[in-house]
Amino acid sequence: MLSFGEASDILRAASEYMADAILRNMEQGVEDPKEYGRRMDYISASALRDFLLDRGLRPRVISEEWFDDYEPGEDWILVVDPIDGTSNLSRGIPFSAVSLAIAESDSMEGVYAGMVRNIFTGETYMAYRGRGAYKDGREIRVSRTLKTIDAFISISIVHQYPGVSPTLELLRYTNYPRHFGSAALEDCMVAEGRLDAHVDVRGSLRVFDIAASQLIVREAGGHVWITQDDSRDVRLSRIYGIKIVSASTPHLLERLLDLLSL
Repeated sequence: MLSFGEASDILRAASEYMADAILRNMEQGVEDPKEYGRRMDYISASALRDFLLDRGLRPRVISEEWFDDYEPGEDWILVVDPIDGTSNLSRGIPFSAVSLAIAESDSMEGVYAGMVRNIFTGETYMAYRGRGAYKDGREIRVSRTLKTIDAFISISIVHQYPGVSPTLELLRYTNYPRHFGSAALEDCMVAEGRLDAHVDVRGSLRVFDIAASQLIVREAGGHVWITQDDSRDVRLSRIYGIKIVSASTPHLLERLLDLLSL
């Protein structure tokens, strides 16, 4: 297992290298946002590959298809989302991030270090198992909100249908529903107390979307419920099926799961 110092150095330098590459190649007024987003994902992933090769690092990488021909040579695992919030970035909405996590095994429980960097602001969230969670070097903690009605809750309602999707029922129980389009950053906002909860139970996330941020929430004192294809045994793989509910308090988490019938 990498030490706190080693993990911090690798995550900080890699995320900065990737974010710089993205910012250097950004364009305005693109005609095809989806293709542009895919190209920016590739630029970020390529920057990470260059970084790892330059440093002589050979972890096993779990990410999108950009690493199919990458040859690992070390026993630690790097879980990467080159851009979380690609749709935001492709439309010029300044809310997207680079997400990196380090694991000692191929399960979510094996994740012991994580970093999420806001591409546009440079704000950096970092956590290491047992060492707490930090934003730009300052320790952060979750809020202590207990009541759903008072909670600021980020709720992903994409492809959710009235009368069918329990997610929409949450809108009746909070005065402050929100949705921002980057699961990693939304978790980090829970960790620092800006949000009280984050709900995305569509089943369309993958582990690299939230591997780093779920650790950041936990280390900030929050509570996280995650499933993969409706199993609590979450494996570090590319497959879809991740559902996540992050909350500042166990009471709030329990209430949200009850309202969602989970």
